[in-house]
Amino acid sequence: METKKDILDNIELRSESVQDILTQPPHWMIRWGNTVIFIILLMILLMSYIIKYPEFVPASVIITSQNPPEKLEARINSKIEKIFIKDHQIVNKGQVMMVLQSTGDYRSILELKNIMDSLSPNHLQSFPIHKTSAFKLGEIQGEYNNFAKALQDERLFTRLQPYAPENLAADQSLSEYKGRVANLQQQKNLEIAKYELTKKNFQRSQDLFNQGVIAAMELENEKIKFLQAEQSLKNINISLSQMQEAISGLHKTKRGATINTEKDKINYSSQTLQLYEQLRKSLRQWEQSYLIISSTNGIVSFQQFWGENQFVKSGDMVMSVLPEDKEFLVGRMQIPSANSGKVQTGQKVLIKLDNYRFQEYGIIEGKVQNISLTPDENGNYYVDVILPKGLKTSYNKTLLFDKELKGNGEIVTEDLRLIERIFFQIRKLLGYQS
Repeated sequence: METKKDILDNIELRSESVQDILTQPPHWMIRWGNTVIFIILLMILLMSYIIKYPEFVPASVIITSQNPPEKLEARINSKIEKIFIKDHQIVNKGQVMMVLQSTGDYRSILELKNIMDSLSPNHLQSFPIHKTSAFKLGEIQGEYNNFAKALQDERLFTRLQPYAPENLAADQSLSEYKGRVANLQQQKNLEIAKYELTKKNFQRSQDLFNQGVIAAMELENEKIKFLQAEQSLKNINISLSQMQEAISGLHKTKRGATINTEKDKINYSSQTLQLYEQLRKSLRQWEQSYLIISSTNGIVSFQQFWGENQFVKSGDMVMSVLPEDKEFLVGRMQIPSANSGKVQTGQKVLIKLDNYRFQEYGIIEGKVQNISLTPDENGNYYVDVILPKGLKTSYNKTLLFDKELKGNGEIVTEDLRLIERIFFQIRKLLGYQS
């Protein structure tokens, strides 16, 4: 019985064409095969050098104007009392757009706000209490009453001048004392002349007595006259001293009245100013709670349909204001901490917008302007992106900007060639092996 080997050995290939192929290969494969393979390898290397394989750091991106849209939300739970504007209306900075219900009359409070904004703290005396006393101010009524009372007290003090009678009495007394001092001064002059005469007479009598011309009694009489003149002069000096002391006391009283006047005036003024600032603070708190005010010039956009008496909750987004100055657009990204060290200023950013499909409209190109030095509480870094070409895409289309645009961005951190990537991977593997 023949084995499989014997059977295979007895098989004969009868076809001459097959024999020719197996025994004699074509000469063109030997001549050009290695050259073709070499050219293919060379083309692969050339393409790997030409083709770039960049590394990306992806993150969500929001494109907005340099002054982003102002988003206004309700700060309390209340009903809408009055809406002053319409959707897509142009508004100005500081314009009141909506009022929420409060315990006060918003018309009175807004008028009080206008009055206080038109007055400087140095002109509080011109505050129209007669006009504001009838206002219904609700939550800020207490602060207004305190301020109004302090202002009326200050005005009453200014009008009555309680220390004026004391000053007037002191002035009258000073005038009288000055007249007395003038009379005493004249009398003193007479007494001085009298004193000098009696002194001379006494000295002459003393000489005559020493010469034995007059008796001792005459000398004693002259001495008595001299002593009386001396005593009269002393009495006048004492009276003058007392009057000068009285005048000094009147000046002290007058200075005290002036000091008390200024002190009380400062106290009243300080109290009025303090309560005025407290009223202003309460008014600002009321504004923040019950008023929706635009802080920029722009176009208002309602977040939903709003009507008067509609209830809003604290934190509800009521409306937004798109600033007029929206020509300069920027992108804002939040990138995770992974690979954030590779992000540097000037790197290219490829942006694909959700509002416009990039397959149809193309990609927007940006550049990294700066990156935050420290991460936020979630470990993300903030990246600012500038748009050198604005909203012009890679398909040469210019997109429309409305409020803000959201999408995904990819920061090109390393724009390496494919061959560099291949050798980088090989080097990394060799590094692992070593």
